Amino acid sequence: MSPIVDRLRLVGIPGSNRVMAGELSRLARRALSEFRLEEPKKQGLGSVTYPFDARLGWLAVQHHRTSARVLWDLYESRAARLEPLFAELVAAGTDDSRPWCWDGAKLSVDAFGVDEFAAGERQVVGTVKNALIEAAAQRKIRLEVDPERPDIRVQVRLYEGTLVVSLDLSGRPMHMRGYRMEAGDAPLREDLAALLVMLSRYDARTEALVDPLAGSGTILIEAACLAKGRPVWMSGRKPDAERHPVFETFARPAPLFGDTAPVLFASEIDRHLRETMERTFVTAGVERDVAILGGDFRNIDPKLLMDRARARGVERGVIVTNPPYGQRMGSPEALWDLYRDLGEWCWQLKGWRHAVIVANPDFPEAFGGRPRIAKPLRNGPLRGYFYLYES
Repeated sequence: MSPIVDRLRLVGIPGSNRVMAGELSRLARRALSEFRLEEPKKQGLGSVTYPFDARLGWLAVQHHRTSARVLWDLYESRAARLEPLFAELVAAGTDDSRPWCWDGAKLSVDAFGVDEFAAGERQVVGTVKNALIEAAAQRKIRLEVDPERPDIRVQVRLYEGTLVVSLDLSGRPMHMRGYRMEAGDAPLREDLAALLVMLSRYDARTEALVDPLAGSGTILIEAACLAKGRPVWMSGRKPDAERHPVFETFARPAPLFGDTAPVLFASEIDRHLRETMERTFVTAGVERDVAILGGDFRNIDPKLLMDRARARGVERGVIVTNPPYGQRMGSPEALWDLYRDLGEWCWQLKGWRHAVIVANPDFPEAFGGRPRIAKPLRNGPLRGYFYLYES
């Protein structure tokens, strides 16, 4: 096995492989009309890879919303000890003519999931770092170590006994978009919100999307941005790829589906959160896409909601929400009542789907009905489930 590889890797939360691949396929069909996207290879529960192409890498790091990281895999090794790992990487890097680094570039190395390697994480990081610096020196390229302000961020990950060395094209977690200034007590991460919208099968051309427990509005923002194919980064944030020589000729990204007009509705009972949501919509540039219905969803007539959706030109819709799990409700009885009331409200929206992520085992019984899909899905440290219902 040659240590040199050339792959684009999307890393997401466990269980996101298929959704990440589906989103990239949609983006590629729109932005790379003559590009043939190969079938992805899955590695673990939250990683898919493709042959590396700079155009595809640029598209992913700028527009892909369900991934947590976008990586360029450079080298891999099945070495079980540090000495052969160092030797393999030096040899491979010396023979590697790809311009993934440049003279004077500042380098940082981080490791993830390497607990099963024979050496500790810090030793793995040090070995990879020294090998990359030595290999670059053999090519007359000087790399400097700067973990605080690097030009190049390298990640090391262990997949099924294979250590993979990759260039991080985003430079920061992809969920740090730049629009979230404030959040509630248990905010939904942006990439997970995008995943939830994708799992709901929301079609912005023919459906409305409603979040009756909107919090700070993350689900609705991600739905609007997915519908329009908007770039991931905002508020002045940029991925590392924008200053990398491989991508320096690429144009700044623009919405890929800019003519789409999503029909989105929000409801949030907490006044402070509702005000935060309104400000966040402005920061994200989606304030014209989302209509705020008011406070408690129980005071919103489902029939009038369907009428408002029809007035906007759509006959069907989907509820997509992340209800409280218990920490803020005061008692199990109050939480049960909320889930029951949400179910009774949702079932009145005939012909609509209901997509929920929740980390409370009482939810299905209280909500009622039988989910068409029940999929394990983590929300940070919480082991939750994604449920999809059809009325």
